[in-house]
Amino acid sequence: MHTLNSISHGWPRLKQSVSNRHMPGHTSREVLVIFSSLTTCDPSNIYDLIKTLKGLKIRVSVIGLSAEVRVCTILTRETGGTYHVILDETHFRELLTFHVKPPPASSSSECSLIRMGFPQHAIASVSDQDSKPSFSMSHLDNSSGPGLTLGGYYCPQCRAKYTELPVECKVCGLTLVSAPHLARSFHHLFPMDAFQEMPLEEFEGERFCEACQGELKDKSVFICPVCSSVFCVECDLFIHDTLHCCPSCIHSQSTS
Repeated sequence: MHTLNSISHGWPRLKQSVSNRHMPGHTSREVLVIFSSLTTCDPSNIYDLIKTLKGLKIRVSVIGLSAEVRVCTILTRETGGTYHVILDETHFRELLTFHVKPPPASSSSECSLIRMGFPQHAIASVSDQDSKPSFSMSHLDNSSGPGLTLGGYYCPQCRAKYTELPVECKVCGLTLVSAPHLARSFHHLFPMDAFQEMPLEEFEGERFCEACQGELKDKSVFICPVCSSVFCVECDLFIHDTLHCCPSCIHSQSTS
């Protein structure tokens, strides 16, 4: 990693940047390349590497800082990635933020079981004579962190203490996460299906939104393909962007 005052030297090589990416099959294999050159100097045929990346299902995306390069266009198109050339600093920041969100999981990805622990945050009272302060395992390698504390997350397998999640237990190797973290990952990897849009004039049912119970006044309504409930535009955006589940489907499952 270069410092801000240093200058990078040498020829740009796409093959060296995107090769040797070994990840397990159940993970999302992605490579993000920030490319500022107009040429690439590779020791071998770059198109053979593109075929290899496509066969390994490695998704390569490129953010160009200068002009569009054809080999980058072919690389992203064949691997299912995206290729954008920035317009200014604000556009560059938007493109980086876009790649933070993981893409939906494909149906061909491998499925494997991963052992996880869900520790609850335990808070000990200062007045409790039996409670004793202890060090956290996450601060053994970091001397600048807090010292002795009373509360924390305790590994359900070895009872090692940690102050934050997610983390991999340094004693037994168990992955410790919280339920909200796992739920957010699930929503990103398996997004909710879009509701069917229908003009309000063609809708023959009761013109009330199932979520907010307000009168449907917009030009279009949105119908859930599973339970056939109708929603307004605002509730449709809230369900897909924040709630990530149909409230009518959840209500019907709880009552059945």
